[in-house]
Amino acid sequence: MIRPWWPRSLRWTGEPSNLSPSQRAGIVAAAASVPTSLVPLLRPRTATDQGLITGLSSALDYALTSGMHEAVLSTSRGVLRLVGRSTDVRTTARTTLLVDAIALATSLAARTWLERGSGAGTARALAAALARRTGSAAAFGLVAGGLDAVPNLEGQRHPLTRVLHTVPVAVAAGATLTVVGLELRRRRAQAAGAALGHRTAPTAQSLGVAVLAATGAAAISAVEREIATGAERVIARATGTPGYGSGISHVVSIGVIGGALAAVGARVISSVERSVSAPDPALTEAPRSAQVSGGPGSVVDWAPLTREPRRHLAARTSAARIQEVMSEPAQEPLRLYVGLTSAPTPADRVDLAMAELERTGALDRSLLVLCSPTGTGYVNHAAAAAWEYLSRGDCATLTMQYSIRPSLMSLDRVDDGRRQNHALWMALAEALGSRAPQRRPKVVMFGESLGAHTGQDPFLHSGTRGMRALFIERALWLGTPYISEWAREALEAADGNVRPGEVVRIARAEQIDDLDAPARDAARYVLLAHDDDGVALFGLELLYRSPAWLGRDRPTAVPAQAGWSVPTTFLQTAIDTKNAMDVVPGKFTALGHDYRADIARAVRFAYDLPCTDAQLEAIEATLRREELERAAAWG
Repeated sequence: MIRPWWPRSLRWTGEPSNLSPSQRAGIVAAAASVPTSLVPLLRPRTATDQGLITGLSSALDYALTSGMHEAVLSTSRGVLRLVGRSTDVRTTARTTLLVDAIALATSLAARTWLERGSGAGTARALAAALARRTGSAAAFGLVAGGLDAVPNLEGQRHPLTRVLHTVPVAVAAGATLTVVGLELRRRRAQAAGAALGHRTAPTAQSLGVAVLAATGAAAISAVEREIATGAERVIARATGTPGYGSGISHVVSIGVIGGALAAVGARVISSVERSVSAPDPALTEAPRSAQVSGGPGSVVDWAPLTREPRRHLAARTSAARIQEVMSEPAQEPLRLYVGLTSAPTPADRVDLAMAELERTGALDRSLLVLCSPTGTGYVNHAAAAAWEYLSRGDCATLTMQYSIRPSLMSLDRVDDGRRQNHALWMALAEALGSRAPQRRPKVVMFGESLGAHTGQDPFLHSGTRGMRALFIERALWLGTPYISEWAREALEAADGNVRPGEVVRIARAEQIDDLDAPARDAARYVLLAHDDDGVALFGLELLYRSPAWLGRDRPTAVPAQAGWSVPTTFLQTAIDTKNAMDVVPGKFTALGHDYRADIARAVRFAYDLPCTDAQLEAIEATLRREELERAAAWG
């Protein structure tokens, strides 16, 4: 059990349970979180994933509820002291019930006021979340206090009192309340014909992992408490005033634990970088084609390039294959890539990119695709091949790498990617501006996942007007992360920087057919994000604000019985984000963060590249076959 860190003088030591009212409220809350954690959300979960969600959510619910409940009780005792009333640390059940009832009523009133209207700011949402947590702690305190008070408010040793004071009864009470509420919600959703989502049956493995996760959280809490106790003794000896260093001691202990975790994280990141950047054994030799970076005459050296840049360059579609698939004449497409390891500074990498454009005559092609890769430097192979087929090879693809870590570990590199992309596109715009309009290629943008974010971020607060100013006519972004502010601004289009209908968001490629002719003609910048893609839905706001995708207009992929609960929804969505990409080579799906099944149609629409339906089918079949070939060659 996780014990609270507040001073021992505030801990309940009464008979018979030897648990404080706040601890008992925390136990009820932890038990109540278990059924909620089992509700399906975006993606199916493994037994281990379910166990992590259940264990961590119950541990966090215990800590948050017991801490908030003790804060409420401590505040009430402080108020009594101020008015000259005597207080007893061994708070009676009757007093605790009264305080909890007042706190619950106050929090409900505060929430009603704070949550009225729509589009509340962050500060207001945080205040409403605090009121919500206070009300939850008070409600769970009422349940726990009610178990104490029902037999006899005077606390006499009635046999039923001993039973109701036990932890199993508190656990059963919390779980039962939630189960009843969830069942009512499920039946209402089922009666309305709504989708109930993936069923995740609890298993022994899930429960075992949950126990381990909760135990781990308890161990960290215990370590933090011991470090804080030691720090408090040191502070007391140094100041000669014991009892006044509690807050500082916990800051010290959290700093020590945080420093240790940061050191471990740095070692993990270094190990991951080495692992994901190691080139494939089959791609050690430089390419023989002058149409790719690293080949003959290229200013980009092949040797320093990491795994993903090499894979991207090696996968260039040949003119012969394009002609075979499209049954039309084709030319050799260009693929240009400047790696993070190609030059020491962003300015040097921009110079290399511009030199590659000049060397290959890329600006003389009809289509120039500017790619912002994911954290590792990955560019979707199927997407790149799709625009090479659809343009009949009359295209050039230019990419600059800003990180060599997986996207989740590259969040601290977003600013680097934004600044580097902006510098490149400014230099490119200068070169394009010096050309006559008829000699400029159609310039389009592509980004997936973190690449979409780093590609959009340079144009924050300038909408699509900033893109058009740099000659970027069209764009396709797959699975834009929730943290992208540009996407929200562009879809709201409230500042006049986006033309009506210019930015369109679709959940799957099939929705392109649902657009009427004027909408298709107006669309220039396409945001494709699946309804069950955790990358597009996960954000820190889940800790203090109910998301729109859990509201009345929720997508069909989100189960009707799912509701917002802190911290459970945050943990569920985090796990669903981890599981968003479940790729089987050659088997294209349109689920989660896997956009391969949408690629060819989305590229054709977003970049306005004409082809017949028969050609599109041939492209899609070829993309699947090519993926199997790459998997066999690279592993």
